[in-house]
Amino acid sequence: MPAQPQPLNRVLPFAAIVGGDFTKSFVQLGNLRGPLDSQFVIGRGLAGHINLERHMAEVANGNKVLVHVSGLSNPPTATSEGSELRLQYTFPSLQFKGFYKDYSSEGDSAIPDVVSEKATIDLYFKPITDPRGLPTYQSVRVVFKAELKEPEKCRVWFDVIFPVNVCSVAKDYIKQMEPAIENGLRDTIQHPQARVQFEQAVWPFVRGELLTHAGINPASPAQLQIVHAEVRGTDYTVSYLPRP
Repeated sequence: MPAQPQPLNRVLPFAAIVGGDFTKSFVQLGNLRGPLDSQFVIGRGLAGHINLERHMAEVANGNKVLVHVSGLSNPPTATSEGSELRLQYTFPSLQFKGFYKDYSSEGDSAIPDVVSEKATIDLYFKPITDPRGLPTYQSVRVVFKAELKEPEKCRVWFDVIFPVNVCSVAKDYIKQMEPAIENGLRDTIQHPQARVQFEQAVWPFVRGELLTHAGINPASPAQLQIVHAEVRGTDYTVSYLPRP
């Protein structure tokens, strides 16, 4: 009787599974052209838009100050924190551009721009295995942090007696952005369609890694039988049998 083949073992960091090429991963914030211009690309199948509205503040003379934000993050740093994978996106600069009354050149020049340096968006993934033994994520947490770099002068005056504190307006906008970014990213990534796209992108990666580890060309029609799979910390650990 021929000996039964012994399963092979492989450990794949969840960062490699979820991320793909992190150099192409980013979060871009911006709403100068419309409320859906803010977008993100996390990795395998995880991409979308964040509904980030402009901010409006009332001036005591009856006019309005309109504030827009723009910024592009660096690729994320990936670290393991217990059973969660943390992806941190850092924005070298978030620009808050203000307009007084309207979007004319006069309205633009009336309000000084302010910036936030090194704002961050942290994504925390809780990896698990699905019923087939393939890696996926159970939950996602998102944390947005930004602090304003205050200029020497925050206050401007209109009609001589009506002040506007640009720094306070920008800080109010940051508070408005926080739930929009955190809820928008979390809800989009946890949407059933996003999960389907993620799983469709993950399987070719996992199959290729496991077949290569077994010395089989992933371009071949070979299949896999997963004997056992689990997540340890943030590592996907799998025992499997290749089926050439």
